[in-house]
Amino acid sequence: MINTLTVYQIRKATNRFVIGTVAMAIACSGIALTPTTANAVISYYSCSKGGFTGTIVIDHTPSGKFLGPVVRINYKIDKGRNRGGNKANIYYDDEGALTQITTGDASIQDNNQHELGGPYIPGRQRILATFIFDKSSAPDPSCSITIQAP
Repeated sequence: MINTLTVYQIRKATNRFVIGTVAMAIACSGIALTPTTANAVISYYSCSKGGFTGTIVIDHTPSGKFLGPVVRINYKIDKGRNRGGNKANIYYDDEGALTQITTGDASIQDNNQHELGGPYIPGRQRILATFIFDKSSAPDPSCSITIQAP
């Protein structure tokens, strides 16, 4: 007899490894993030410039007034009506935790979520995320998001 987990059992589980494995399989299929545990929160932070919109999506467990433990970070770039390829840049810097993530010219601009990083314990200072969008035959517009501890 094969032992299988139901969706209900997976959602009720607190073992982040099991849930993370299921979440990774779902993420690889192009489905947006869903919280990994009952008390997890998905937070969205966006900025726009030149018709592009960049969004940082953070799956975390709230802790006081700032982000708690981060399970994963995704990004999404909507290029709107702009022409451009998939050579955008993202810089993610959590100054309090000394965590830095850089994608180089590899960020995809298809309006779908893509993995950026995680897990880690965020600092209590600020997080700065910068998008440099890829625009064909024109200067690349950029914008930044600041996530500040209260």
